[in-house]
Amino acid sequence: MQRLRRSAALCTFGAIGLASITFACYRLHFNVATAGFLYMIVVVLLSRKGDFVSSIFVSVVAAFCLADLAPPAHSFRVDDPLDIVAIITFLTTSVVIAGLVSKQRKMAEDALSSVHRKLIDAEEREYTRIASVLNEDINQRVALVAFGLERLGELEQIPSESVAEIGGRTRELRQSVSDIGADIHAISHRLRSSNLEYLGIETAAKSFCKEFAGQKKVEIDFKSHDVPSHVPLEISFPLFRVLQEALLNSARHSGKRHFEVELFGTSEVIHLTVCDSGVGFDPQVAIRGSGLGITSMRERLKLVNGEFSIDSQAQRGTKIHASVALGSGGNARVAAGFPTAK
Repeated sequence: MQRLRRSAALCTFGAIGLASITFACYRLHFNVATAGFLYMIVVVLLSRKGDFVSSIFVSVVAAFCLADLAPPAHSFRVDDPLDIVAIITFLTTSVVIAGLVSKQRKMAEDALSSVHRKLIDAEEREYTRIASVLNEDINQRVALVAFGLERLGELEQIPSESVAEIGGRTRELRQSVSDIGADIHAISHRLRSSNLEYLGIETAAKSFCKEFAGQKKVEIDFKSHDVPSHVPLEISFPLFRVLQEALLNSARHSGKRHFEVELFGTSEVIHLTVCDSGVGFDPQVAIRGSGLGITSMRERLKLVNGEFSIDSQAQRGTKIHASVALGSGGNARVAAGFPTAK
């Protein structure tokens, strides 16, 4: 029902546009060819915004208007064969344009829907992974700590137990708690970096590279220069996500343990590059594949009018470059699901 209403409204707007052009053609004495070009503008605009049915409707109405304009006027009898050819050509061209534009719009909508589905699936997989880690790993380790504390309390009640043994068990439990805290911090950092919100993109990126290098046992050469002291969160957040995803992909697929990260700014744009000297890949094949990493990075930057590029060849490494104009962002924070600054 909603689609029918929208189609009816578009047909009405199209008819109003044709009526206005027809009136102007009468007053200005335009010939059939000139009127046809003006009608074609209405058909093209409607094809971009409307559906195929409304476009065809307007095309047919426009053809009748041309027949009415052709001499003898107001008779719908076209005497000149050239005018007949012009009207038929107009109608044929309008139908073809309407079909092509409608098909292109459908392809664009399907592509966007596919991207959204991939992003949603990725979020669900990430939530499932975190739930699994919390349930199967963190909870079990917390339970072991609780059991260890209970056992430690029992040992304290036994006079024969040495202070050294109790102290050793205490240190083990302290280390276990410290490890659990570090893992929970890593999960939290993966979801949202407080450094990014309160200390800025430069500090957050440097801190993440250091933590990532320690967790994955890799080396990351981080460089930064000319980064503005204040970068809006709606810009720094997608750049930070690109950094996370790029380093994760490099660690998984490059076959190397050394990466280079550079964050730098100009008067108008902030840039991020992530490089490795690994096995490389074909970017076009990766984009068309089922993987989400490249799609996620590209779509995040697109929401803030940023640019994203990949330079990679087999056995020659990979360089990922992301850039965002400092004036970008705006309402993209809501569209992209960015966190709101406190």
